[in-house]
Amino acid sequence: MNAALLGVDTSSPIRSTEELPSVGTLLPTQRGPVLDTGGDVLRNTTVLIVDPDRSTREPLQTGLTEVGIGSVLVAGSLAAVEELTGRGERGDLALVSLANGADTVRMIESLRSAGWTRVLALAPTAEIGPVIDAVGAGVNGVLIGRRANPAAATIPHSIHDLSSREIEVIRLVADGRSNKWIGDQLSLSALTVKSHLARIGRKLGTGDRAHMVALAMRAGVIS
Repeated sequence: MNAALLGVDTSSPIRSTEELPSVGTLLPTQRGPVLDTGGDVLRNTTVLIVDPDRSTREPLQTGLTEVGIGSVLVAGSLAAVEELTGRGERGDLALVSLANGADTVRMIESLRSAGWTRVLALAPTAEIGPVIDAVGAGVNGVLIGRRANPAAATIPHSIHDLSSREIEVIRLVADGRSNKWIGDQLSLSALTVKSHLARIGRKLGTGDRAHMVALAMRAGVIS
Protein backbone atom coordinates (compact mmCIF):
# COMPACT_ATOMS: atom_id res chain seq x y z
CA MET A 1 0.00 0.00 0.00
CA ASN A 2 1.71 3.16 -1.20
CA ALA A 3 -1.26 5.42 -0.56
CA ALA A 4 -1.04 7.74 2.42
CA LEU A 5 -3.50 7.66 5.25
CA LEU A 6 -4.61 10.93 6.78
CA GLY A 7 -7.64 11.54 9.00
CA VAL A 8 -10.00 8.80 7.74
CA ASP A 9 -13.65 9.74 8.16
CA THR A 10 -15.22 7.15 10.46
CA SER A 11 -18.71 8.09 9.29
CA SER A 12 -17.89 6.57 5.89
CA PRO A 13 -15.59 3.69 6.75
CA ILE A 14 -15.05 2.08 3.34
CA ARG A 15 -12.51 3.97 1.27
CA SER A 16 -10.59 3.24 -1.91
CA THR A 17 -6.92 4.06 -2.28
CA GLU A 18 -7.82 6.39 -5.15
CA GLU A 19 -9.69 8.63 -2.68
CA LEU A 20 -6.74 9.15 -0.37
CA PRO A 21 -4.66 12.33 -0.34
CA SER A 22 -1.15 12.04 -1.74
CA VAL A 23 0.54 13.09 1.49
CA GLY A 24 3.33 10.75 2.59
CA THR A 25 2.29 10.65 6.23
CA LEU A 26 0.16 8.44 8.39
CA LEU A 27 -1.37 10.11 11.42
CA PRO A 28 -4.17 9.71 13.98
CA THR A 29 -6.82 12.44 13.78
CA GLN A 30 -6.57 13.22 17.49
CA ARG A 31 -3.30 15.02 16.98
CA GLY A 32 -2.59 18.32 15.28
CA PRO A 33 -1.61 18.62 11.61
CA VAL A 34 1.99 17.97 10.62
CA LEU A 35 2.36 21.52 9.35
CA ASP A 36 1.61 22.87 12.84
CA THR A 37 3.89 20.55 14.81
CA GLY A 38 6.73 19.71 12.42
CA GLY A 39 8.27 16.26 12.68
CA ASP A 40 7.34 15.74 16.33
CA VAL A 41 3.99 14.13 15.51
CA LEU A 42 5.61 11.57 13.22
CA ARG A 43 8.39 10.79 15.69
CA ASN A 44 5.85 10.28 18.46
CA THR A 45 3.49 8.10 16.41
CA THR A 46 3.31 4.33 16.87
CA VAL A 47 1.92 2.24 14.01
CA LEU A 48 1.28 -1.50 14.00
CA ILE A 49 1.18 -3.57 10.79
CA VAL A 50 -0.69 -6.87 11.06
CA ASP A 51 -0.13 -8.83 7.85
CA PRO A 52 0.73 -12.54 7.45
CA ASP A 53 2.37 -11.89 4.08
CA ARG A 54 5.98 -10.85 4.43
CA SER A 55 6.11 -9.56 0.84
CA THR A 56 3.56 -6.84 1.62
CA ARG A 57 4.34 -6.33 5.32
CA GLU A 58 8.02 -5.48 4.93
CA PRO A 59 7.70 -2.83 2.17
CA LEU A 60 4.96 -1.09 4.17
CA GLN A 61 7.14 -1.16 7.27
CA THR A 62 10.03 0.32 5.31
CA GLY A 63 7.86 3.03 3.79
CA LEU A 64 6.44 4.12 7.14
CA THR A 65 9.91 4.26 8.66
CA GLU A 66 11.21 6.31 5.75
CA VAL A 67 8.52 8.99 6.12
CA GLY A 68 9.51 9.42 9.76
CA ILE A 69 7.11 7.31 11.83
CA GLY A 70 8.82 6.94 15.18
CA SER A 71 7.79 3.38 15.99
CA VAL A 72 6.61 0.77 13.49
CA LEU A 73 5.58 -2.55 15.01
CA VAL A 74 4.77 -5.70 13.05
CA ALA A 75 2.74 -8.83 13.75
CA GLY A 76 2.05 -11.73 11.42
CA SER A 77 -0.46 -13.77 13.37
CA LEU A 78 -3.26 -13.67 15.94
CA ALA A 79 -0.88 -15.04 18.57
CA ALA A 80 1.55 -12.18 17.90
CA VAL A 81 -1.24 -9.61 18.23
CA GLU A 82 -2.49 -11.13 21.49
CA GLU A 83 1.06 -11.25 22.86
CA LEU A 84 1.50 -7.58 21.99
CA THR A 85 -1.80 -6.46 23.56
CA GLY A 86 -1.23 -8.75 26.53
CA ARG A 87 1.90 -6.86 27.52
CA GLY A 88 -0.03 -3.58 27.35
CA GLU A 89 1.36 -2.28 24.06
CA ARG A 90 -0.78 0.56 22.67
CA GLY A 91 -0.35 2.94 19.78
CA ASP A 92 -1.94 5.42 17.43
CA LEU A 93 -2.80 3.30 14.41
CA ALA A 94 -3.07 -0.40 13.59
CA LEU A 95 -3.22 -1.53 9.96
CA VAL A 96 -4.81 -4.98 9.84
CA SER A 97 -4.76 -6.87 6.55
CA LEU A 98 -7.88 -8.85 5.67
CA ALA A 99 -5.45 -11.46 4.33
CA ASN A 100 -5.35 -12.67 7.95
CA GLY A 101 -8.56 -14.53 7.07
CA ALA A 102 -10.73 -15.89 9.85
CA ASP A 103 -8.46 -14.39 12.54
CA THR A 104 -9.02 -10.82 11.34
CA VAL A 105 -12.11 -10.13 13.45
CA ARG A 106 -10.45 -11.34 16.65
CA MET A 107 -7.37 -9.25 15.87
CA ILE A 108 -9.46 -6.12 15.40
CA GLU A 109 -11.48 -6.74 18.58
CA SER A 110 -8.30 -7.41 20.57
CA LEU A 111 -6.68 -4.17 19.40
CA ARG A 112 -9.81 -2.11 20.04
CA SER A 113 -10.15 -3.58 23.54
CA ALA A 114 -6.48 -2.85 24.23
CA GLY A 115 -7.04 0.84 23.50
CA TRP A 116 -5.46 1.35 20.09
CA THR A 117 -6.57 4.79 18.95
CA ARG A 118 -7.43 3.81 15.39
CA VAL A 119 -7.68 0.49 13.57
CA LEU A 120 -7.88 0.36 9.78
CA ALA A 121 -8.45 -2.74 7.65
CA LEU A 122 -6.35 -3.23 4.52
CA ALA A 123 -8.32 -5.13 1.87
CA PRO A 124 -6.14 -6.70 -0.86
CA THR A 125 -9.27 -7.29 -2.98
CA ALA A 126 -12.74 -5.75 -3.16
CA GLU A 127 -14.46 -8.88 -1.79
CA ILE A 128 -17.26 -7.44 0.34
CA GLY A 129 -17.74 -10.19 2.97
CA PRO A 130 -14.45 -9.66 4.88
CA VAL A 131 -14.95 -5.88 4.63
CA ILE A 132 -18.37 -6.11 6.28
CA ASP A 133 -16.94 -8.39 8.99
CA ALA A 134 -14.15 -5.89 9.68
CA VAL A 135 -16.58 -2.98 9.96
CA GLY A 136 -18.71 -5.04 12.34
CA ALA A 137 -15.65 -5.76 14.47
CA GLY A 138 -15.05 -2.03 14.95
CA VAL A 139 -12.54 -0.78 12.39
CA ASN A 140 -12.44 2.97 11.82
CA GLY A 141 -12.02 2.54 8.08
CA VAL A 142 -11.19 0.16 5.24
CA LEU A 143 -8.63 0.77 2.50
CA ILE A 144 -9.24 -1.30 -0.62
CA GLY A 145 -6.18 -1.73 -2.79
CA ARG A 146 -4.32 -4.24 -4.91
CA ARG A 147 -1.20 -6.19 -4.09
CA ALA A 148 1.01 -6.66 -7.10
CA ASN A 149 4.55 -6.77 -8.37
CA PRO A 150 4.84 -4.11 -11.12
CA ALA A 151 7.85 -5.89 -12.61
CA ALA A 152 5.83 -9.03 -13.29
CA ALA A 153 4.28 -8.00 -16.61
CA THR A 154 3.26 -11.56 -17.46
CA ILE A 155 0.99 -11.89 -14.41
CA PRO A 156 -2.70 -11.69 -15.37
CA HIS A 157 -4.44 -8.66 -13.88
CA SER A 158 -7.30 -10.91 -12.75
CA ILE A 159 -5.05 -12.48 -10.11
CA HIS A 160 -6.10 -9.62 -7.85
CA ASP A 161 -9.72 -10.75 -8.11
CA LEU A 162 -8.99 -13.92 -6.16
CA SER A 163 -11.18 -14.19 -3.08
CA SER A 164 -9.70 -14.75 0.38
CA ARG A 165 -10.91 -18.37 0.24
CA GLU A 166 -9.27 -18.90 -3.14
CA ILE A 167 -6.03 -17.46 -1.76
CA GLU A 168 -6.23 -19.91 1.16
CA VAL A 169 -6.69 -22.78 -1.29
CA ILE A 170 -3.81 -21.78 -3.56
CA ARG A 171 -1.56 -21.27 -0.52
CA LEU A 172 -2.22 -24.88 0.55
CA VAL A 173 -1.70 -26.08 -3.01
CA ALA A 174 1.70 -24.38 -2.84
CA ASP A 175 2.44 -26.52 0.21
CA GLY A 176 1.86 -29.61 -1.93
CA ARG A 177 -1.47 -30.57 -0.31
CA SER A 178 -4.08 -32.72 -2.02
CA ASN A 179 -7.67 -31.61 -2.61
CA LYS A 180 -8.87 -33.94 0.13
CA TRP A 181 -6.31 -32.62 2.65
CA ILE A 182 -7.20 -29.02 1.79
CA GLY A 183 -10.90 -29.82 2.16
CA ASP A 184 -10.36 -31.37 5.58
CA GLN A 185 -8.29 -28.38 6.67
CA LEU A 186 -10.85 -25.81 5.50
CA SER A 187 -13.96 -27.86 6.36
CA LEU A 188 -14.83 -28.22 2.69
CA SER A 189 -15.52 -31.23 0.50
CA ALA A 190 -12.88 -32.29 -2.01
CA LEU A 191 -15.40 -31.41 -4.74
CA THR A 192 -15.72 -27.84 -3.40
CA VAL A 193 -11.93 -27.51 -3.37
CA LYS A 194 -11.88 -28.71 -6.97
CA SER A 195 -14.49 -26.06 -7.84
CA HIS A 196 -12.35 -23.36 -6.17
CA LEU A 197 -9.34 -24.50 -8.21
CA ALA A 198 -11.42 -24.40 -11.40
CA ARG A 199 -12.40 -20.78 -10.66
CA ILE A 200 -8.80 -19.91 -9.87
CA GLY A 201 -7.74 -21.51 -13.13
CA ARG A 202 -10.27 -19.45 -15.11
CA LYS A 203 -9.07 -16.24 -13.45
CA LEU A 204 -5.39 -17.04 -14.04
CA GLY A 205 -5.79 -18.58 -17.47
CA THR A 206 -4.21 -21.90 -16.53
CA GLY A 207 -5.39 -25.23 -15.16
CA ASP A 208 -1.91 -26.30 -14.11
CA ARG A 209 -1.49 -26.27 -10.32
CA ALA A 210 2.22 -25.46 -10.45
CA HIS A 211 1.61 -22.56 -12.83
CA MET A 212 -1.17 -21.21 -10.58
CA VAL A 213 1.19 -21.26 -7.60
CA ALA A 214 4.00 -19.62 -9.58
CA LEU A 215 1.74 -16.77 -10.72
CA ALA A 216 0.38 -16.24 -7.20
CA MET A 217 3.88 -16.12 -5.72
CA ARG A 218 5.20 -13.74 -8.36
CA ALA A 219 2.27 -11.41 -7.76
CA GLY A 220 2.86 -11.45 -3.99
CA VAL A 221 -0.56 -12.98 -3.31
CA ILE A 222 1.14 -15.83 -1.44
CA SER A 223 4.68 -16.21 -0.16
